[in-house]
Amino acid sequence: MSIFAKKSDPEHGSRGDGSLARPYGIAEAILLLRSLPTDQNSELIVQVVRTTLESMNVHLSDIIDDATRKQVQTEERIAAVHGQVSDLEKQLAALREEIGGLEAELKETTDVKERLQAAEKPVSGAHSARGEAGQTLGYGQHAPPPVPRGARTAG
Repeated sequence: MSIFAKKSDPEHGSRGDGSLARPYGIAEAILLLRSLPTDQNSELIVQVVRTTLESMNVHLSDIIDDATRKQVQTEERIAAVHGQVSDLEKQLAALREEIGGLEAELKETTDVKERLQAAEKPVSGAHSARGEAGQTLGYGQHAPPPVPRGARTAG
């Protein structure tokens, strides 16, 4: 074997015929272009990359096809994730609505409990919630304070 003969190099993916053992796709092209200074003379860099890849029997059309497949897969994944987010937003809205109902229920329960606790306490000076004329007082109405004996009333 001569010095310039092609050797098989499994570590670098070479088969010995100048082509790669595994396909060279868009992922590898992205990594390659990230490592190059594309902000300088990008046309020259792309031309060098193209020539280098073609010398290794890598065709740009194969990379472009792989890029198209990756775009479709990525767009489908984006749509799926948007769908998941939408479902989660609906669940979140339903849970917020449930919280609102529970908070209203808690407030009403607390209010009624406080009213019942107030009704449970004995009224000072009387055993019933009746006014002077003996009428029953409504919620929130209070009987006037008792008049001390011997005090005069206007009238």
